[in-house]
Amino acid sequence: MPTWAGYETEVGEIKGKSGLSTPDEALFLIKGLNAHGIHPDWIALNNGTTHGIEASATGIQVGLTARIHEALAPYGISGAQHGTSGNSSEKLREIAAKTATTKANVATALQMIAWGVAVNDYGNAIMDAAGAFIKEPDKGLDDALWAEMVAYADGKAIKAGDYKKLNCVFERKLLAQPAAVRARMVDAVAEFVYGLLTDVFNAAGTGALAIEELLAAGTYDLGPKAGRIEDPAAWTREKILERAASLSGDKGPEGDFDD
Repeated sequence: MPTWAGYETEVGEIKGKSGLSTPDEALFLIKGLNAHGIHPDWIALNNGTTHGIEASATGIQVGLTARIHEALAPYGISGAQHGTSGNSSEKLREIAAKTATTKANVATALQMIAWGVAVNDYGNAIMDAAGAFIKEPDKGLDDALWAEMVAYADGKAIKAGDYKKLNCVFERKLLAQPAAVRARMVDAVAEFVYGLLTDVFNAAGTGALAIEELLAAGTYDLGPKAGRIEDPAAWTREKILERAASLSGDKGPEGDFDD
């Protein structure tokens, strides 16, 4: 992997309130990597989030996330927030203000917006009384393709939260939509992302900061944000296994590693 490439690592499975990640688990992973010269830029946690449509009022646990990020501060690693879609703007602003999160995955919200599904202000799909998506007229996909996708999902018993599986099945038809349709899909996504970055994540004007860093370094390759701290002799295979045995293995039912 080239040194300039961003590297994200993960600890825990994405499965909501079950099997939450802990500071000890995160430190175990990052210390072991650090000892062997591997320096991730981001770490993703199971901090209460879910993939797909956010249906819980609890969702992301900001306090837990902040504690883990604080424990990892010496290693120069930032947080990557999975399952951002569907969380309220207030929750996301709290994450931006109180944690070291600098990366947010919002695939589900962008998918719904691109397809022309009705969403609320923070990208969570609005369902009708029967629990089905509401396709907005003259937005996103043309109505014929949307109807075909819904019929396929119904035939395969694909639930609303798993509609992302349709992207692979219908990829060619999605890419073959008329130019005007593709343009309105792109514009809708761009508008939502701009608002998310500037109004929620406080990213307005930060591009200038990135330019300053690159110019000061004289290269696009800024390298890792922290050097080696841990002693490789303390993180041999045998010692890693010994340390791992002290971590709790009870994480509840199987979760979701799918991004």
